[in-house]
Amino acid sequence: METMQWSEQNVCPKDSPPAPTIKNHSVTHFNGYLYCFGGYDGRENHKRLLLYSIREQRWIRPHHVGGGGTSHHHGHHGIYHDSDHDQTGTDTSILMTGNPPPGRNGHSATLATDPDDDEDNGRIIIIGGWLGAGPLAASDMHVLDISNGGKSLRWYQPAVKGTPPGPCNMHSADYVPQRREVYVFRGGNGREYLNDLHALCAKTLTWRKVETTGSHPQQRANHSSAILEETGELFIFGGWNGTERLNDIHILDTATSTWTCPRAGGVLPHPRAGMTLTALRGRLYLFGGSGTSSKCFQDLQILDRQEMAWLDVTQYEAIGHGNVGGGNGVGVGGAGNHLNSGRNHSRYESGDQRIHNHDHRGEANDFNQQQWRFGGYNGNNDIFLQDSGNASDMEIGIGDGIRQGSFTASRADWRSRELAARPRSAASVASPNPNDELSVPAVMVDGRGPGRRAGHTATAVNRKIFVFGGSCGSDYLNDFYVLDTDPPPAARVTEPTSLHLVERRLRHFFNDEEFCDVTFIVQGQRVYGHKMVLSLVSDCFRAMFTSGFRESESMEIEIPDCSYDAFLAVMEYIYTGTSPNIDSHGGNREANLSRIVEILELADRFFLDNLKQICETLLQPAVNLETSEYLLQVAQKTNAMQLQAICEHFNRNREIP
Repeated sequence: METMQWSEQNVCPKDSPPAPTIKNHSVTHFNGYLYCFGGYDGRENHKRLLLYSIREQRWIRPHHVGGGGTSHHHGHHGIYHDSDHDQTGTDTSILMTGNPPPGRNGHSATLATDPDDDEDNGRIIIIGGWLGAGPLAASDMHVLDISNGGKSLRWYQPAVKGTPPGPCNMHSADYVPQRREVYVFRGGNGREYLNDLHALCAKTLTWRKVETTGSHPQQRANHSSAILEETGELFIFGGWNGTERLNDIHILDTATSTWTCPRAGGVLPHPRAGMTLTALRGRLYLFGGSGTSSKCFQDLQILDRQEMAWLDVTQYEAIGHGNVGGGNGVGVGGAGNHLNSGRNHSRYESGDQRIHNHDHRGEANDFNQQQWRFGGYNGNNDIFLQDSGNASDMEIGIGDGIRQGSFTASRADWRSRELAARPRSAASVASPNPNDELSVPAVMVDGRGPGRRAGHTATAVNRKIFVFGGSCGSDYLNDFYVLDTDPPPAARVTEPTSLHLVERRLRHFFNDEEFCDVTFIVQGQRVYGHKMVLSLVSDCFRAMFTSGFRESESMEIEIPDCSYDAFLAVMEYIYTGTSPNIDSHGGNREANLSRIVEILELADRFFLDNLKQICETLLQPAVNLETSEYLLQVAQKTNAMQLQAICEHFNRNREIP
């Protein structure tokens, strides 16, 4: 499954202006800097220009040289204005001349570069917007000339040719590299909603109206648009037509000037306005916006052009906890990942109302945060995967009822059983419901993304998308988030350690002749063992095999004074950790009691203290008027101090008739 990752960008506060708190602003990327201009803070429009250094992660104020710079500092909402009195964050290596455009919001800012010219040069073209007064939106155009890789900035208002679009606000403007033109899809002009299309030649600054054919988009404003450079297509999505919010998508082939309204697969995003649409590597990334009743969204939607489908995007909020075997988790802030598979085990979080459409899809496959647990005192041979951050166990293993001593396993047998018990990767895990199979590619998004918002910006820089600002209701924002659409693979420890392998595989050698170097004869029957395994668990066996006893040289050892069934149960415990079956004689209490007592005696005989304690817990419920004296004698004989205390407590507190 494809993975992407959100992270919050922490702005370095040292010698940096405060981040602007605005909506309906513009952000343009050039040569490692984000150029933020204009916007509205809830009280007024602004004309400041701030640069954000991606490498240094800080805001920079260009050094304004010459006239035209108004000076005032306003503290409302942390807004930073051009000021000759407060030079915080001013970078004297970045010089700015000329008069900036009047303050505005809802404008467009488009970077136009000519590959035939020096790549260190370009122009940011500011068009229209709302100036805060008058019945109509602005119809002016301003240019920020970027020279010397962004070290020399110059504002100017150029003379243009042709017929400009006229007043426009909440419109969209995109540079089409193949045509060297800026395409403007006009939104509102202050009185009505529009859908006319205009193109500006970036080199000659000549306007023309684009005559188009096909399925034209209806009139709208506050929509979003993007140019997919791979195909030269202009995408228009959503917006507000004066009556309702939209969620249609239209594509203009800029080579033929033909509109189409394709039927996209997947789940269509909710109608909205004020969202962003960002083109990157053959995909369109839609984020946020406001829906009905001005409810803001925080969902990420991805349209794949080749598939012509909205992908199945699952927001995965990583929850950190301890690692196993030195594995390093991934996610924002060092958070680790879980394995989650199935609707009832999901830990996915999303602000998207569509979560019910995909909250059961997309299994992660990171075992860094899991601990293997084998066997246990449940009488089965199940393999479990225990999440170290969750008390519940998820069974993924061999299954109930397999008794390893009931057959002789070959090497192929235990390896094939182990392979069958291992969890499968996310790519190979099938949905439990065949109707849930994915019809479109799935994307898992790690990390905590931006909160609900509209009027923000989303700017593509290489493989990343920078989301900044916006508002949700009366809350104006200045936080910065980055979506890495292709995060680097993280080397991690996912395979079990050598100790885990020993623990996992040891059970397959219980009563198995393979590698056997000692055979026990019990009631005329053979039980196969391995001296190293037995010596590791039991000091009695270790002494037997290493201290000059005749057993140390013998390949066969007879075990007297015990039953085959009891000795086999002890060997099964040694190899698998499985506790004795308390009801092996089908409800015959006396026979079951005798069997547990015999296992207790063998546990004491072979110095298996843990098994002794297990037997004590199994025998405690059996202490009654009929058995207390007998079990007290057994406890004293086997040095079972807990069972002895239980019997003595019963005897001194029993009611004597």
